[in-house]
Amino acid sequence: MSDTGVMPASLRSRVALLVLMGAFLIPIITSSLRGLTHVLTCAEQAEIPFTLITPASGDPVIVSSRSITRDEPVGVCGGLVLDMGVGPAGQGRVALRLPITNNTEFDWQGSVRLKLGNSVVPVDIGQIKAGETGVDTVRVSVPAGQIEVNGSLLIGP
Repeated sequence: MSDTGVMPASLRSRVALLVLMGAFLIPIITSSLRGLTHVLTCAEQAEIPFTLITPASGDPVIVSSRSITRDEPVGVCGGLVLDMGVGPAGQGRVALRLPITNNTEFDWQGSVRLKLGNSVVPVDIGQIKAGETGVDTVRVSVPAGQIEVNGSLLIGP
């Protein structure tokens, strides 16, 4: 008499091991860094908003203002400074300059989360050594009308 439909013990243990390994991989497979290249240890808004007003024809007009408060600590996340800048790049485009200065004693991995109107784009600046500045420049097309540009500093170990 044969045991049909019964799995041998050695095969059952292998299947159980594969299922157990699969259960540990589920969080890794379902996780997302949403375009980032590093795990976050700090995320803070950089208060440097720009408004871009684009006429039906011609280059965008850049409007910005910044207030500086005396004796206010410089930087976020323990001494990191994002000093965004924007300038015309021709043909309805602007160039966003994204420097992050590391005023700490530690090396960091940095990104900037750009909010362009309703769109959010992460920009990888890369590793920033202690006392140095990492910079990236992004050129973007600006639709007709008015949009606001904001940046958030995303820092990892």
